Amino acid sequence: MCETYNGWINRETWAFMLHVDNDEGLQDMARDAVRKSGTVGQAEHALSDFADTILTRSGYADEFGDTWPDALADMAEDIGSLYRVDFRECAQHIMDEIAEG
Repeated sequence: MCETYNGWINRETWAFMLHVDNDEGLQDMARDAVRKSGTVGQAEHALSDFADTILTRSGYADEFGDTWPDALADMAEDIGSLYRVDFRECAQHIMDEIAEG
């Protein structure tokens, strides 16, 4: 069964990147995480950590000590399972965009 969704490996990956690409602050944070990484594998882990921090209630509270903003909760609900997001595909996509300038 082919699961691709709008050119991405699955819907969750597409939704994650849709939200990241459509929010300047999130886009900057994701790109910074990828820029600080040396390899696609390191960038994959950095993006996964980034997602866990901003798109989970406990991750947000651990990092910022505040109440999880409704907008981030809505994004997390729309994305669905972060477990299904292919962070390697996302990392490669962001690395390619950075390389293109």
